[in-house]
Amino acid sequence: MGIKDYDTTIRLKPSKTVLTFSYVKRANAKLDNGDNTGAIEDYNEAIRLQPKNAVILTVVYLNRGLARFNIGDTIGAIRDYSEVIRLKPKNAILASAYVHRATAKSKLGDNIGAIKDYDDTIRLALENAGFAAYVYSKRAAAKLEISDNEGAIEDNAIAAHLDPDLAEAYGEPGGDKVESWKPYGGW
Repeated sequence: MGIKDYDTTIRLKPSKTVLTFSYVKRANAKLDNGDNTGAIEDYNEAIRLQPKNAVILTVVYLNRGLARFNIGDTIGAIRDYSEVIRLKPKNAILASAYVHRATAKSKLGDNIGAIKDYDDTIRLALENAGFAAYVYSKRAAAKLEISDNEGAIEDNAIAAHLDPDLAEAYGEPGGDKVESWKPYGGW
């Protein structure tokens, strides 16, 4: 379904559950299309409709955090990622929340906090070698920022071992994007 289909569903005022999922799906589509502000509005509405549904909220807060980060609201993004972590979802979403929050903390210069979040991500993501390699390379970058050169070299070596094709493990810039690890695609 496209955005217009979700618009129609929302206008029909279906059950609360269907309405919530329509807002979430439309917000995800808006996020994919770069309409971060529109996505945030729809995620806010989903939170209003389902304030106690932890399964929905974990996805909504994570994705709203992505949208907030994309528009430069790094503090708001960190709050959303922290809310996901507080809700204690299953590993994939929890790992995504930690890695996104770490990226946001790094952007604000809180590299110590970022490293702690990368540590938690690594503990959750070890079964996914590609993701773990990415996180090790991001943690290496944060370690460089605090002059932990030896730690950065170790992390990049692990990243290169886990994923020899990962450019960041060889000192290539990877930027602040973590879009490859967005969990909402199936929602």
